[in-house]
Amino acid sequence: MSRKDYKDVLAKINMNKKGQVAIFVIVAIVIVGIILILFLYPKSPLAIPSGDLNPNTYLKSCVEKDLQSNVETLAANAGYSDVNSSNAATIMYKGENIKYLCYTNQFYQTCLVQQPLIKEHFENELSNIFSAKAAQCLQSLKTEFERRGYDVTLNGVNSSVSFNPGDILVSYSAPMTVKKAGNVRTYNGFDVSIGSNMYDLIMISTSIIDFESTLGDSEITSYMQYYPNLNIEKVKLSDGTKIYTVSDVVTKESFRFASRSLSWPPG
Repeated sequence: MSRKDYKDVLAKINMNKKGQVAIFVIVAIVIVGIILILFLYPKSPLAIPSGDLNPNTYLKSCVEKDLQSNVETLAANAGYSDVNSSNAATIMYKGENIKYLCYTNQFYQTCLVQQPLIKEHFENELSNIFSAKAAQCLQSLKTEFERRGYDVTLNGVNSSVSFNPGDILVSYSAPMTVKKAGNVRTYNGFDVSIGSNMYDLIMISTSIIDFESTLGDSEITSYMQYYPNLNIEKVKLSDGTKIYTVSDVVTKESFRFASRSLSWPPG
């Protein structure tokens, strides 16, 4: 190989090395840029940046945490948002007012049911206090569609909450039409399902109240033998009141209420 050819080979090798170094530098700059974007512009947990937007999935991520918090608060008060909102009696226990779902102020008498529709009342209370959040989440869904380039028509927002075996259902009656590039989708409403065993706890509490009002007491061990995930705590107070806490040991949900039935005078 001549001296000239040798120099040409060396020059090509040096050029290749410089090219590789340049590529590595460019790749490093791109990686650093991506990292900076992720840190400086974090995405909202509700935003779904790619793929088709699923309204039910979006709404569930928006409502779930607040719904569960509201259910927990109401369930600790026998399904009431305000224990003093009706003429039904209450009792102070460990610094908290607890609603009687069955009550008599007499001795030797069985109690009178204070709320015959426990589930329906709970659902109405929950629907009322949750309606603002439900509407906020639907408006957020509309905004997300618009951010993706859709034209959105939303005609009114009505929502309700119901307890069902295995879930809590948030039902929207909210006609919505979304349009983009000739593609039109129409929704009459949305149903958002949140896993929960609150329905079972309410039904068992209703059964306990039935025994309290007819027999003056309930046998809680039979319930726990039949439902392996169930725990029922019954605390008897000196005036004859019983504080019931019906809970699911797996989901950690609970429903609490008071009853005073077939009480005996002290002494």
